[in-house]
Amino acid sequence: MSTEFTTMKPLDAQRHAMAQIMQSLVDGLLVEGLLDDLGAAWLVATEADDWLTRLPVFQAHCGNPSQRFWHWRQDRHHSIAMLLRPGIAQAWEKVPQTPVIVRYHESREWASLDPVVFMRRVFGAVTEEDEQVLGQGQRVFLEALSDSLWQAASSVEHRVETRDLLRRDTAEHFAIMEQWASLLDRPYHPTAKAKQGLSEHDYRAYMAEFNAPVTLRWVAMPRDRMLTGAGVGEDCPVPAQWLAGDEGRQALEREMASRGLAQTHVALPVHPWQHEHALPHWLHAAFATGDCVSLASVTEPWLATSSLRSLAPTTASPHFLKLPMAIHSLGASRYLPAVKMFNGDLSARLLHQAREKDARLAEGLYLCDEGKWWAYMPEDATLFDEAPRHLSAMVRSYPGALLNDPSVRLVPMATLGTPLPGGEHHVFDDWLAQRGMTASPASVRALFGELCDGFFEINLRMLRLGMLAEVHGQNAVLVFKEGQCHGLLLRDHDSLRITVARLEQHDMQDPCYCIKPGHSNTLYHDSLEALLFWLQTLGIQVNLRAIIDTLADYYRLSPHDLWQEMAARLEARIDAIPFDGRDREMLKAQFFESEQWPYKRLIAPIIERAGGPGSMPFGTGSTCNPFRQLGNDGKARETDTSALAI
Repeated sequence: MSTEFTTMKPLDAQRHAMAQIMQSLVDGLLVEGLLDDLGAAWLVATEADDWLTRLPVFQAHCGNPSQRFWHWRQDRHHSIAMLLRPGIAQAWEKVPQTPVIVRYHESREWASLDPVVFMRRVFGAVTEEDEQVLGQGQRVFLEALSDSLWQAASSVEHRVETRDLLRRDTAEHFAIMEQWASLLDRPYHPTAKAKQGLSEHDYRAYMAEFNAPVTLRWVAMPRDRMLTGAGVGEDCPVPAQWLAGDEGRQALEREMASRGLAQTHVALPVHPWQHEHALPHWLHAAFATGDCVSLASVTEPWLATSSLRSLAPTTASPHFLKLPMAIHSLGASRYLPAVKMFNGDLSARLLHQAREKDARLAEGLYLCDEGKWWAYMPEDATLFDEAPRHLSAMVRSYPGALLNDPSVRLVPMATLGTPLPGGEHHVFDDWLAQRGMTASPASVRALFGELCDGFFEINLRMLRLGMLAEVHGQNAVLVFKEGQCHGLLLRDHDSLRITVARLEQHDMQDPCYCIKPGHSNTLYHDSLEALLFWLQTLGIQVNLRAIIDTLADYYRLSPHDLWQEMAARLEARIDAIPFDGRDREMLKAQFFESEQWPYKRLIAPIIERAGGPGSMPFGTGSTCNPFRQLGNDGKARETDTSALAI
């Protein structure tokens, strides 16, 4: 698929990336309480020092008495200041489009800080001589922040082309939606764009927004040292059957036969970056002894998606590909362990059972088939060893009924929450056009309400049965048919969270997930109330909040109105879905009456882990209830600084 691109000036791209990351950084620091011990003063904006209020960067923003200047006198010579306002999803947030500044007392001059310099000051490392005060975790975070800045600027500079989206076929439209979603990666995560381990050349070659074809490498893996998924049988024994055309498959077969590998080995696809950088390190012995063999055959190119290690076909195929990449992203290595895919098979079985038990789920819950996978498992290795995780592959098959239907549009929810750098388009523009609606506040709010209806309908019905998928914007794909929000397509089934007692009430069983002894467990929960954590955090505070913020900015709407629309639609779904009385009472209490909501902490856990192994680090905290933050007049309630939600 070919896509035309335009460019922004490099300086504009850098400023855009810096402003976006600084906003996420400051807001994250505030909600996690990481600025609490600095001794900063909170000054009412209208009563602050004239020097601050008259600065052009603040003057147009500080007329609201509910706002505060956060002012930190770091030492005798410097002060740090920024403008905050009451938030909805968190008690306080930085006023968008305003900087964090340093003031030099002697000269009375000032300068805007970039995120790395600001964090170095927070960590107490103002100069290079202060480097020794930094802990290992602080260095890890600063490196990720620095990589996020240059990589985000590269993505912004090379913009995604979004013209004529309505005229594109379903598969091509979906590919562009993935490129668009990749521009931000994960909202509200200041280091989300960092793909550590990629050079500038690699970054442009392998990130989705650049739309560059990726040519796979192939490795022959011994059949007797291989684990396979539930979907691998005699009718689909090898990956090439799903991933290569006739010519490429025949070339692989000829090479395997000529090298005496046809009967003993299986050809497995490998990402070219992984083949060059990771396999020589992690599996050197396997290749040195001839256990694994690199092949020379070339097959059709692929395209990156918003998840770097997942690839889309450039042919008319429903079969996508997920591969390990030993880069560091979101505080974790992006390998692909067999145990995750094994658990994904167990989750898929539950998801199919849920569709059988609820007619609405049968109609509107779509599932990618992720049961076709292959993983290297050396002799004497275990599911939890590091090295084998770097040689594996999964075929992710999308429902052909969706990809082949010209009336269908598949939109990752992350796309809806990702603003384009130039602000020239939003997917709602096309949705409004399909429905013959003008872009008025009322019509945008109505369509957002329909989106909420569909999202909560599927997720609450799953919750009622005792399960909840990881519905952040990258995993959850909206299915639109003829301009209507028809359903939800799920991918990455290995992160399905469950409560066994509720499953058993609906004649389903404990899937018996494989979890490393002594390792933290996020799949099993004791109750529906505990399971709600994932809907409140990933589903609402990350996914839907990002959509609200993007719609409000793009269409110049009040975010408060959109939050109110979400609340109304959520309450209506709770009333309409056949929960028993106790469940319905619990849900309303947790969503609407509780003073606090759980919050998924991200910054402190990255610093605390200090670069160690494992999946994405996170911690649990609390923040304000967004629905209680909305006053009767639809405005966020002013919150005392002492009540900053941590």
